[in-house]
Amino acid sequence: MKLQPRFIIKASILYCVLSAGFSIFGLFLPGRTFPVNPLFSLNPEEVIGHVVWGLVVGAASLSLRYCLLGGLLAILLDSDHFVGLLHLETVSRMSHSIFFGILSVIVIMMIFGKRNYLLGAITITALLAHLSFDIFVDKYSEFPIFTPFYNSMIHFQSTNWVLLEIVAVIITGSATIIQRKQDSKPQIS
Repeated sequence: MKLQPRFIIKASILYCVLSAGFSIFGLFLPGRTFPVNPLFSLNPEEVIGHVVWGLVVGAASLSLRYCLLGGLLAILLDSDHFVGLLHLETVSRMSHSIFFGILSVIVIMMIFGKRNYLLGAITITALLAHLSFDIFVDKYSEFPIFTPFYNSMIHFQSTNWVLLEIVAVIITGSATIIQRKQDSKPQIS
């Protein structure tokens, strides 16, 4: 499998746009709060940590392409913080939700290939890796994981980071097996 840097860049840009775009809808939902400075969380430890957690999840793909993509998507999920630059009241951390994960899988797979199960898996597991690292760093982590249907924050226990990372690795590993079986089937013309 080739590295395909253009594919990695295009998929990463799309994911970044989806994350920021999804967060804009938080301006119209109840439960809005005034955002904190979004640049506050952009420190080297935060960036490197998210990337490493995403790389670990991506490594289960046994592909350098998807390993790198996992690392990039895990940090690019925080592009939802840039909506805070508008200094408007919004639902905080909108793209840290299950619905965003599902939506991003659908959009990315429609654009880049409906049968690329590994790409879909990396898209959702990058979200899980991101949440895992957030919980690892901040033992009192809260996310609106059911937004836009339920906009209140859900608290995660400090040990939940391990569970999320393991689930993400299992999903990526399973998708790798499924994708390899799919790719090994003879193509019927």
